[in-house]
Amino acid sequence: MKRLGRGLTVVVLALGLGLSAASAETPALFAQIGPAESSYADPLPATIEVSSYAPPACAAKPCPLLIAIHGMGRNAKGARDAWKAAADQAGFLVLAPRFDNDQFPSRLFQQGGVRGEPDKAKWTFGLIERLFDTARARGRVAGNSYTIFGHSAGAQFVHRMVMLMPEARIATAAVANAGYYTLPALTGESGARAYPYSLKGTPAADATLARALAKPMLVMLGDQDIDPNHHQLNKSRGAEDQGPTRFARGQHFMATATDEARRLGVALRWREVDVPGVAHQQSGMAKAAAAELFGSR
Repeated sequence: MKRLGRGLTVVVLALGLGLSAASAETPALFAQIGPAESSYADPLPATIEVSSYAPPACAAKPCPLLIAIHGMGRNAKGARDAWKAAADQAGFLVLAPRFDNDQFPSRLFQQGGVRGEPDKAKWTFGLIERLFDTARARGRVAGNSYTIFGHSAGAQFVHRMVMLMPEARIATAAVANAGYYTLPALTGESGARAYPYSLKGTPAADATLARALAKPMLVMLGDQDIDPNHHQLNKSRGAEDQGPTRFARGQHFMATATDEARRLGVALRWREVDVPGVAHQQSGMAKAAAAELFGSR
């Protein structure tokens, strides 16, 4: 389904954060135990594929939900499968939406469609909230919030969603091995470049950032993700300013967050988790995240 032009006004785009999209024409999510493939028609408008997993422990009762965001390979099944063992052990549901390249090039996927778009109802991040509503409408999801994990390009998506949409119903976010970051800085006074390299040029204000810094988020860094010439590593000038490797860039991101939390007088609830022996590997990072989030080892 093609996106409509920015100049057109569509009533369904007025669906705000937290409103249900259960009326969208989609196959039922979590209709069976085990892995499944479905689709979701969002009023963005876009229709996306969704890979899901319901462990046996969730056959007769609602369970917590984890949303897994894939990387640059756009492999939602792989993102889902990386969490199956932990879901079996800890008893939670998994949803992995697929942001295909035709509908969601990098500015709409990793960057959320924020640049040049002041209306957050049109940002891609809202799709996650509406997908959550659709899953809840099935009566299979426990609670009023969800956990979200992203690896690589997915980590870019997730940490930007946390910072720019802190009102989202995310209980805890985990971002692993992002290629580069949107620094939690609102101005260029510290040398920060405009979005997507910092929050400069977005609708975010101090109040937005303070709320985001108070949201629980794990910034997970594989301590072997240190190849400055990795074939998928962003080599733009703005990314290189953050460090030569993903590991270094993650540390720089956390240092900036610490400074901003101090400036705003808020307690930082983001935590760096260095994962030993893991390079740019989704499975290894998901396993480490499961241990942190669910005690699954």
